[in-house]
Amino acid sequence: MALKKLGLLMLTILLVLSGCLPILQPPNDNNSIEDDPTVEDVDVGVIPSISSPEDYYRSILYDGTYPHGEARGVGTGQLANRIDLDQFELGLTRIAQEFFPSERYFFREGQFLRQAEVESWISRETENNPNGLNPSIDRLSNNEMEGMSEDEIVQVSRGREEEDPSYLSHLLEHNYLVESSEGKYEVGGIVIGLSLKDTFRYRVTFPDGRFHVFSHELNHEEVLEQGKEAAEKVLQRLRSDGREDGAFNQIPIVFALFQEQPPQSAIPGNFVAHAKAEPNGGLSGWQTINEQYYLFPSTEANRDVRGDADAFNLLREDIQDFFSTYVGVVGRAFYNNENLQELTIDVSLQYQGKTEIIAISQFIASRITQRFPESLKVNVYLESASGKQEAMIIRSPNSEPELHINQ
Repeated sequence: MALKKLGLLMLTILLVLSGCLPILQPPNDNNSIEDDPTVEDVDVGVIPSISSPEDYYRSILYDGTYPHGEARGVGTGQLANRIDLDQFELGLTRIAQEFFPSERYFFREGQFLRQAEVESWISRETENNPNGLNPSIDRLSNNEMEGMSEDEIVQVSRGREEEDPSYLSHLLEHNYLVESSEGKYEVGGIVIGLSLKDTFRYRVTFPDGRFHVFSHELNHEEVLEQGKEAAEKVLQRLRSDGREDGAFNQIPIVFALFQEQPPQSAIPGNFVAHAKAEPNGGLSGWQTINEQYYLFPSTEANRDVRGDADAFNLLREDIQDFFSTYVGVVGRAFYNNENLQELTIDVSLQYQGKTEIIAISQFIASRITQRFPESLKVNVYLESASGKQEAMIIRSPNSEPELHINQ
């Protein structure tokens, strides 16, 4: 099918694909939605399953094409750094697996919340944008600034901004589909992620157009409560009778709250809470998520996870002693319920030839098995001083390390 036809398909919200995809009908529901005669037949396929420790979802394809989310790209300009955005997206699928198992459900990027709608929701509430989930603010007008010094303008403006900060930076929708006994793919669940700021950045603009940028560190407990309130509002909007004639009332919807890290952080943020709304019901109660990332080496890691930090430091010394030239070694450790789940190591080095890359890669692979338990997943990425990736080592749980040298 041509790309233009696929766009037309998405604009109709994919109600039914000629008997192939009753898209809004939840599983085990006998009340079918009639086929839409205006939509042409579409070949619905699934990417074959590939074994991996993460049990990634299989993705839905339409005429062999991967359907991008309707709000694609919104988060790129909203989250403070790229590693937060990556972990927000990947972590949301990890949260989803607790409710929609990957052996039964299939993944599709969100198709129901449009880009303009998401941008409206993550903005401040104003007279022209009553659906904004971030609080409204009474900013100084140019007339009010007349007669005020610049210091007075800054003082008043900062007070108003920081009293009602903007806390929500992004909203991400995922769809999870199931295959019915008739071979149709139906939406069996929706997951909504809300990304919450660590630092509120804003600017104070003077009448002549000049401005100053300021940062305000947010209280995480207050941000968490605001995130829960935003989730309630989003649920009400999705469950309104005016949206797809109330079809979302029949679908379970999961909300997950992601706490970002400061803009210059070397480690990503983490999910802090989730809640599920059953069909025709509200959010049943928030459950705390105990996730944490640590940077190796760091004072925080030495303090909180000393044993793992010591093991990393020994590996780091092994690698740095291998070459006479400087080798940079940095790790990011992911913990779930205070247990180390995955360790990613970046190695930066200067080298004279590919044989050196092969040698040090083999050496690191052997040291991984000595320094860390077999149950831990370890990823090692070797880069040249210019930033080019030269090699990759992946050690899946209870497996031998796999080595790949870039040609």
